[in-house]
Amino acid sequence: MLIRSKAKPMLAALAAMATILAGVGFAGAALADDKALADQVKILMQRVEDLTKEVQTLKKGSAQPPAQAPAQTAAAPAAKPASAEPKFDEFMKGFYGTLDVSFDDTTKGMAGNVAYHLLPDGSGLDYTNPKAGGANPVGRVGYMPALSTNKSQIGYRGEHKIGSSNVSLVYQVETALAISASPGLKTSQYQQSNVVNGAVGLGDTFIGLKGKEWGRVKFGTFYSPYKKSTDRLNPFSGMLGDYAVVMGNSGGDNRVEFGTRLDHAFAYESPKFGGMWSFNVLYSPGQNRTYNNVVQSSGSPDCNGGNMPGSGNLLLNCDDGGFDNAFSADVEIETGGFYATAAYEIHKNVNRNSDGIGANHPQYGNLLGAAGNCAAGSDPATWGPIDCATWQAISPVAPSFAANASPPYLTSIGDETAFKIGAQYKFGFGLTVSAAWERLHHDLPAVLEFQNERTRDNATWLAVSQDVTPSDNVSAGWAHAGRTPGDPGGQHNYDPSKTDNSANMYTLAWKHRFDKQVYWYLDWAATINHGNAHYDVGAGGRGLTTDCHDGTNATYIDYSSAGNTTWGGCRPSGVSTGVNYKF
Repeated sequence: MLIRSKAKPMLAALAAMATILAGVGFAGAALADDKALADQVKILMQRVEDLTKEVQTLKKGSAQPPAQAPAQTAAAPAAKPASAEPKFDEFMKGFYGTLDVSFDDTTKGMAGNVAYHLLPDGSGLDYTNPKAGGANPVGRVGYMPALSTNKSQIGYRGEHKIGSSNVSLVYQVETALAISASPGLKTSQYQQSNVVNGAVGLGDTFIGLKGKEWGRVKFGTFYSPYKKSTDRLNPFSGMLGDYAVVMGNSGGDNRVEFGTRLDHAFAYESPKFGGMWSFNVLYSPGQNRTYNNVVQSSGSPDCNGGNMPGSGNLLLNCDDGGFDNAFSADVEIETGGFYATAAYEIHKNVNRNSDGIGANHPQYGNLLGAAGNCAAGSDPATWGPIDCATWQAISPVAPSFAANASPPYLTSIGDETAFKIGAQYKFGFGLTVSAAWERLHHDLPAVLEFQNERTRDNATWLAVSQDVTPSDNVSAGWAHAGRTPGDPGGQHNYDPSKTDNSANMYTLAWKHRFDKQVYWYLDWAATINHGNAHYDVGAGGRGLTTDCHDGTNATYIDYSSAGNTTWGGCRPSGVSTGVNYKF
């Protein structure tokens, strides 16, 4: 407006001046012949013409909307948030997680069981004709309510393209959460660990490289291909009755030997070939300087295989499953609704010396025909299939047991392998059927097979899952653990006459999905152990498991190890209801 108001009088003055000067110029040219005066008039006219052009240019500029220039100036800063917002959204998309808390009511299923202690002189042992003096499980072994945090974690993942190449740096950091309990060491009466709940890195954590054409390599701590190959076959993941109670679990206790994360590992994951099949391999160096893996691997808080040194027996050793190098691989085929996989894993030189706590006492060897008391000078006829010299070679120190001591059992070290096949088919009407078969093997000398519960030639899993409404799903599962060659014994109620140590687990679950991220579930599970088997319910990632240990918290001199006692043949069961949220 200021420019326009000044331009009007200026234009009028210039026009008047041009008219006057033009008149003067023509008059001067007519009245005088002075050439110099005519030249000055021409110069003055040229200046007037130039000034007129400048005024016309100024006029055109003043005709534009006065608010336009300020608007353009204000729009420039506003563009910065618009360009920054997608980057922030992209950053936030890297976060993911699962929050799952349940209310459980479970029982150990051992109320009324009676154990007849095996005394050093062999008295007091009569399973076929029980007599007075038997012991019952100690503590609260019936139904008990509890809150449990199940497979909850928060993580961040992403990738960074390297320069102008087709290779990206990939990374992931994950932490497990304990929502229903305070963070801290994973320590309970039945299981001890130096791993801290809630710590960054307690989860699949790695760094690696990815190429669209050749796949991905990663380095860190993560689940093995063996474990992940059949995850999709398990609709009860993190619930009571998770198939990991049996699948990948040797010995039937809380730990799942072939379903855990492996430290200091590196892996290769292939792309899908032909849009149908792929494979994955993993190698984890043992990083252990001892010849028998009796200490933790360098840089690890726990023994390989889980648990802190000393967990499972009396000495601060990794002789309850510590191992050396590990190798794992799988191959997967998927087309339409069909999926199939085959997987293999090996743990080298697994130390199972603690299995001999029960097997290496003076009387247990006699019961199994293994010359357990040859050092006591008993009749050689009772020594069974091996003589005293062989027994001494197996156990360099004379077989004996004393309170607060773990007997040397230095040759119970060997490779453990696992092999499984699995398949799944999803029908168009909402039904999914999953099945798997597995074989576990612990390589031991023949003379030690009588205490080998780690070899299992047959384990099967069958699950069906049906969508009954767009929001509701019902699932049922059955797991079977086959017999093992032997049992380390050492339990209060161990019965050498019972050779069928198989088990069956049954699971039912109902899930109601509120939306794509939140569902509520109700499930029931029961494990039926036969003979001296002691499988639990809840192994494989739950915060709480219900197993076959009683509440004993004292040391007994009956070759049952220290602390809580395992009751073979227990029947743990329970119900659980909870909420699961994924983001």
